[in-house]
Amino acid sequence: MIRAVGRALAIFDAYDNEHLSLSLQEIAERIRMPKTTAFRLVNTLERAGFLVRMDNQQYCLSLKLARLGGLVRSTLSVREIARPIMVQVNEQTSETITLNAIVGNDRMVLEVVDTPAPLMSMARPGQHMPLYLGASSRILLAYMESQDLERVVKANMSESNFDRGAFNRELTRFRRQGYAISRGQRVPGLTAIAVPIFDLHGAVRHCLALTGPSIRVDSLDQELADILLAAGRDISTRLGASPEHSADLKLLMAETAVDVPEPGRKKPAAKKARATAAASMAE
Repeated sequence: MIRAVGRALAIFDAYDNEHLSLSLQEIAERIRMPKTTAFRLVNTLERAGFLVRMDNQQYCLSLKLARLGGLVRSTLSVREIARPIMVQVNEQTSETITLNAIVGNDRMVLEVVDTPAPLMSMARPGQHMPLYLGASSRILLAYMESQDLERVVKANMSESNFDRGAFNRELTRFRRQGYAISRGQRVPGLTAIAVPIFDLHGAVRHCLALTGPSIRVDSLDQELADILLAAGRDISTRLGASPEHSADLKLLMAETAVDVPEPGRKKPAAKKARATAAASMAE
């Protein structure tokens, strides 16, 4: 993203239900921008009709944004928004990418972009799985409201050897780091990484996941997690999530940010790992 455009868009994200009007100083502080830079951008947005300066010298969003908001397709689904980004992540990582949703006490696969590799993870749209095992299920549980979590726990985890304390600690860790990893938890030999997708209200009903053979994924788990985190932020932003959920403003305003790379680009480390894995399987 061009830096000036990113900074201008960040000004819109300074507003929320508790901050319907802001002074120039408040705008600069909320988006961590020098006041002189904020002044230039705010003036530009005011002249373009996107901000209105009131008598008390505070600025509020104009009705022009309401008009544009009314043009958003009401039928635009999370699948339509996520699919292009899933394709980009698949082209970069060469692993299976899935979009998952909470359906009752289950996790359902909504969309799949398969890996071209012969050793692959099998997932199909419409497939239902227990909302318990695997990274996708665990990241969805990590962001679930407490009453809903209790319902799922009672429905899926009644076995006597279930360690609720360890389970709670794991969910806390996944929520703190922003992603979940599971190794052979649902299918032996498969590693999965999942990140939350936030909606307009800050709720998590969907997640984005990467799944592949452990021999390919484990050595690159942190690198792949970073790619998924950037993709999850991108999808969340397109769904209208607020900045504290969908993006790190420091990344937005940095000279270089972690973005989902252009289609077809693969990191050298990922290529090397896949070559090593292929050689190991050929032996």
